[in-house]
Formats: sequence, C-alpha cells, structure tokens
Amino acid sequence: MEKSKIIIGTSSWGSKISYKNSLDIGNQLISMGLKNFDTAPNYGGGYSHHILNSLSKKTNITVDTKYGEVVSPNPKEIFKRIYRYENYETFKKSFKYLQINKQKRKNEIFWNMDKINKYLDFFIDDLANCKIATFYLHSPPFGILNKNYLKNLNNFLISKKILLGISWPNMKDLDLLIENFPNIKLQLPMDFFFNLKDKILNNFKNVYINSLFKRSNSKNIKVNISDNLINDLFSIIEHKTDYKIVIGVNSNKSIEKLKKIIW
Repeated sequence: MEKSKIIIGTSSWGSKISYKNSLDIGNQLISMGLKNFDTAPNYGGGYSHHILNSLSKKTNITVDTKYGEVVSPNPKEIFKRIYRYENYETFKKSFKYLQINKQKRKNEIFWNMDKINKYLDFFIDDLANCKIATFYLHSPPFGILNKNYLKNLNNFLISKKILLGISWPNMKDLDLLIENFPNIKLQLPMDFFFNLKDKILNNFKNVYINSLFKRSNSKNIKVNISDNLINDLFSIIEHKTDYKIVIGVNSNKSIEKLKKIIW
C-alpha cells in the first residue's frame, strides 16, 4: 500500500504509551515517510494534540482532528494525566477539554457555529506547528445535521483552508449527506463501512476507514471482519483515489506490522 494512503491514529499517544515513547514512535513513523496523523483533543489523556505539535517542530506534518467527543473528569481520566505527566504546561492543558456533562452533546447549542469557532481556535493553538487538514464533527446525534448548517460550516472552514469531515456519522444522516454533500470527508469504523459498502462506494468520494489492526469499532454494527474482507479493503483503497485507512500505531510491534503492508 502506498504511504500516502495511510493515516496514523494517535488515540493512545499519551495514555496507553508515555509522552516520550509517543514522540519516539512518531519520529520513527515520520522517518518512514508517514506524515499524516489523526487525533482529537482528548486522545491520549489530553496529550495527543501537544505530542503532535512537538513532533511538528522538526518536520511538517498534517493532522486531522475532531469536535464532539465528550470526556468527563472521572478518576480514570485524571489518573491517566497524572501517570503520563511530562511537564506542568502540557499537564495543565490536558484538562482543557474535559466536560462535566456528557449529555450536552445531544443539544443543538453544543454544535452551534459560535461554539465550534471557539474550539477550532483552541485546536489551532494546540497544533500551531502542524497543518490542520480536516476538522471532523465526531458522531453528531441524529437531528443535528441539516443542509444549511453543513453549508455554513463548510464555507467557514474553507475560509480557514480546512476541510469539513464527519467521523462516525449516524446511519440515518447518510441520505442527507449523499443528496447534498457527496464530497464531504467521512471517517468510518471498518465494520460500519462493510455493512454499507455498496452505498458508500457508490456515493462518497472521500472516505477514511478506521482501522486495520483493530477490526471492529462499532457497538451497534456487527460484521465479521475476515482476512478476505481485509484484502477486499486493500483493493478498494488502492483503486479509489481519495480512500485511505487510519491505523493506530502505539508500539514497535505495530510499526513492524505496518512495514509489511507499505511499499
């Protein structure tokens, strides 16, 4: 597979693996020619944005990030931030996006333009050394998306030279997207993709599929991801210009796996 078809997922950078090890793995990947990364503000216990920004001080990298994931300040989340403590500045910033009430994301005000503009400014500051390619709305509840909302948000992001994407969309919103935004970037769990493969292939041009090493991501969609389906996915990605795969890499073992599939 061509390196340009691979996006590196960083959900564990700063939580499952340390800040220092994340930088080491990131530098190894960059030296392999992999410079496209997927993140979110609460990935890695709130450290992932800052790890990527540090990596980009030496080498330009491209980052996709997300809005809409709500993580509450529970003991587990606080412990991760303490356990992976690197320095006071990043530790303090790691709490920036924790929210008390997860139910807030179900309300329209959580998704309004003013709030998104505010958070995008935060993300741009977090990732000041990086090129932000895509701003995803992550798993917006059904009823939030409509034609005017997406049109206005898309135009706003174009003014910032950033693409609009939807990660893990509600299945009920696919028809809205097909009819009005077939060029929007989608990021989908692998089992979601295979469950609706024909519909997605026939209508969407820009799709990122997550992920190769973790074969099932969805709670409500059950598809047995066999080796034959993996081979099918490889063929699809190789022949579809703007189809790519997001692969989480958090160990040297994962890097060795990755080396076996890239050209």
